[in-house]
Amino acid sequence: MLETSPLGPCSCSQIRRVARKISSLYDSVLAPSGLTVTQYSLLVNIARAGKVSRTALAAKVGMDRTTLTRNLQPLTGGKLISASTGEDRREHLIRLSRAGQRKVRQSLPLWEEAQRRFASQMGQGTLRELRAVLASVEAAVARASE
Repeated sequence: MLETSPLGPCSCSQIRRVARKISSLYDSVLAPSGLTVTQYSLLVNIARAGKVSRTALAAKVGMDRTTLTRNLQPLTGGKLISASTGEDRREHLIRLSRAGQRKVRQSLPLWEEAQRRFASQMGQGTLRELRAVLASVEAAVARASE
């Protein structure tokens, strides 16, 4: 039998478990829109940018380009996003289509409901602390990866 590590439980496993649970909450509330929380997040980030390259979008949402491309496929297939060529013809910029803009507007109340449910269980003070801890975790991971 494997002995318990003096380093404690696996931080990555614990964070992934929590991420799956919170994603499940948001996915269930967003289900009537036909979007997952990942798809909703991508659409919102594209909407905020107006037009964005895959590289910039991947960096913004913390995904590698292959994972991003896989997650964009249903959005492209659903005609929620489209691509155009940038000033540099090698650069392909992603933007929301009109259908994508409508989908974001229609999905916002569902996302807000998921956000309210989570926030009400956490409490505003704890939620602020969580966001601060998550920012610290993200910075620590970036430093550890160097």
